[in-house]
Amino acid sequence: MNNGSSNGHAFPFPGIPTTSDGAGSVTWVETHITQGACAYPITSSTTMGTGYQTEVSNGKKNLWGDTLQFVQPESEHSSASTCEGFALAGGRVTNFTSGQGLVLMKEVLYTIAGKRLPAVFHIGARAMTSHSLNVHCGHDDVMAVADTGWGILFARNAQESGDLALICRRIAEEAETPFLNVQDGFLTTHTIENVRLPETEFMREFVGDPNERIRCLFDTRKPLMSGVVQNQDSYMKGKVAQRDFYDRVPGIVQT
Repeated sequence: MNNGSSNGHAFPFPGIPTTSDGAGSVTWVETHITQGACAYPITSSTTMGTGYQTEVSNGKKNLWGDTLQFVQPESEHSSASTCEGFALAGGRVTNFTSGQGLVLMKEVLYTIAGKRLPAVFHIGARAMTSHSLNVHCGHDDVMAVADTGWGILFARNAQESGDLALICRRIAEEAETPFLNVQDGFLTTHTIENVRLPETEFMREFVGDPNERIRCLFDTRKPLMSGVVQNQDSYMKGKVAQRDFYDRVPGIVQT
């Protein structure tokens, strides 16, 4: 996305040349464009969460003047549920997780997608514990949640991890479809490379003000019920109606 120039023609936003690992690229983007994060630490995504939390401790505001919030509940399942509530209230929220943490969230991932909440979660892809514990890279965790209704993009390096953080956000909010931004645990999350981080003005222009782009579904002036019980006839109509949101995605990606 931000690669300086092509064929001798300079881009208006060439990116900020620096060094970063994949986790740092994600943290740079999310601490500028989101309003909050809800996460529970787990290797190899921990440095994304701690990086975000450090900025919160320093009183950082996003590009639109909102003071960042960070919530660390008692588990990854609870952190996903907290993100769901944050998004229902119209907030731009993120999460950072990996391995068993992502699989523990699976129940909530279905409801976030079903309610068309444009959350973006960042994954340090990790091998699942089976015959032994392994904290290093594998795509077991991501494949385990591939059927939950989320879009999934994979970053090949630290540059793409930051670029795709912005792209996932743009698609998620235009298609009202949540997205996972995945990078290989340790191989990308912790490997420092030369990158061009997106400028603040570019991020502001590319994703826009969350207060203008995200629907607030929990408004005390317009009460509603969410997650009600439905029998077969209503439930199936609701499932079919969701196809329209997924059909938006290819066109948004191409543009």
